[in-house]
Amino acid sequence: MSADAGFVQTVLGAVEPSDLGLTLTHEHVFQDLTCGCQDVDQYETVQPKYVPMMKKIEAGWEPNESGPGTAATWRAKWEAPISLDNLADRQRHWVYYADQKLTSLEDAIYELNQFHRVGGGTVVDQTTRGMGRDPVALVEASRASGVHIVMGTSWYINSYHPPDMDQLSEDQLVDLIVKDIEVGVGGGIRAGIIGEVGMEFPMHPNEEKALRASARASTLTGIPLSVHPGTNPQSPFDIVQIVEDAGGDLNRTIMAHCDTRLNTSAGTNVFDPKLHLDLAKTGVYLSYDTFGWEASYRQRVPVDQPNDAIRLNWIKAVADAGHSDRLLVSCDMALKHWQRQYGGHGWRHMPETIAQLMRYKGFDEELVQKIFVENAARILTKV
Repeated sequence: MSADAGFVQTVLGAVEPSDLGLTLTHEHVFQDLTCGCQDVDQYETVQPKYVPMMKKIEAGWEPNESGPGTAATWRAKWEAPISLDNLADRQRHWVYYADQKLTSLEDAIYELNQFHRVGGGTVVDQTTRGMGRDPVALVEASRASGVHIVMGTSWYINSYHPPDMDQLSEDQLVDLIVKDIEVGVGGGIRAGIIGEVGMEFPMHPNEEKALRASARASTLTGIPLSVHPGTNPQSPFDIVQIVEDAGGDLNRTIMAHCDTRLNTSAGTNVFDPKLHLDLAKTGVYLSYDTFGWEASYRQRVPVDQPNDAIRLNWIKAVADAGHSDRLLVSCDMALKHWQRQYGGHGWRHMPETIAQLMRYKGFDEELVQKIFVENAARILTKV
């Protein structure tokens, strides 16, 4: 057992779990999802994750064709800064260039201050290597706002992997993750969570390699593991098997995005909680972490997107089935138009709106406290 077991590792150092307060376990304080793209036309080769979302007639694409080229008005919108008159377009398409760069220290401090004013205590930044992780800025934002920040490590999906990922062995990846946790980066700033470890569906071999390395590093360091599943209901269950095979601990593993993965776009009964209950039985923590995404218009995807009320219905079903100690909540505020000062819901949405909605929907005070405070403190505590 290491000397800091029993504590939570934040960017300002180890803190008592009881000091965390209301905690959002899956967020992005600083992030750059553009993968170095400077032009909308680069997305087809540099950022394939978003190409299916951009293959729309209004963007210059024709059905079953590569398209005649990016439409002039789409290009102008893609490059423009966020404003109220283009907010609806960003909610509808959400792949605009300016929307994918969370790079302003002032913006981060503003959002953290808003969160803190309504009772927020801790934000877990699950921005990994290759996603624009910024340890030094996280320190400054935490000091300025008074909000604890936990930093992530490991790797996101394949398109964000380093150029030499094919050559790096699983053991080498383990060593890099452990170094981030035990030595730190940016002058000794240490990671307190392994994640979000990104998986697509089907899983890329390098994603599986990173997942296995992350599971092993979690066991070695006592730091929790958080995994981003692919957009298919089978993906979380495949991840569970790989984590187990690699020697990881499912009781120290968080399955992210349960609210946008465990349902399909086929049929009319897509919000049945059965798969949520099946996943809970594995022992992993279920993270419902896209609260506030109701205006994103994300319906042309393989899974139907719920609203906040449906998210809470699932959470209540899992709690009523005896798994209340495995529930986590967050916003995954990865796009700029979700920030409050750009017309979005912001991090304060959780303590200000969702906690009250829980009570309205019959959650007792003990369950609200468990989901917002106790479960997060338990999983983030180093063992």
